[in-house]
Amino acid sequence: MRVRLNIVGRPPAEETSGENDMNHRSLFLGLRYRGLVKSVRRNYHVLEGSYHYVLVSPGAGAGGNYNVVLKKAVQYLVKQFAGTRSVTSADAYAACKRSKFLRDRFAVLNALYVLVGIGAARVSKMDGKTLFFSIRKQAV
Repeated sequence: MRVRLNIVGRPPAEETSGENDMNHRSLFLGLRYRGLVKSVRRNYHVLEGSYHYVLVSPGAGAGGNYNVVLKKAVQYLVKQFAGTRSVTSADAYAACKRSKFLRDRFAVLNALYVLVGIGAARVSKMDGKTLFFSIRKQAV
């Protein structure tokens, strides 16, 4: 069964038939819980697969949303900002505009949430709705 997903980056060729298609059998196979991220509006749970992370945001009742973030996208973000403090998603997006892995602001924000969930970054400050991230030198 194939379903269209919000995928950050591109999945490995053997798992896809199109740019935004991913096989759900491999998507949820062998996931490992990595951590919780507390954001301004909601909490996110980070799960790790072999090529990707799944960022889950529980909703009201039994519902919720998830986004797939490829490990290559997270590694690219770390390469750009390792050891940097007070990075906003807008700063990261400006630096990653030409990346094939991080194409929009929400993709960058999801990758930053993954870094917090796996312990490679932390939310250093919240100013209104703006989050500031500090990314560790030895992040991934």
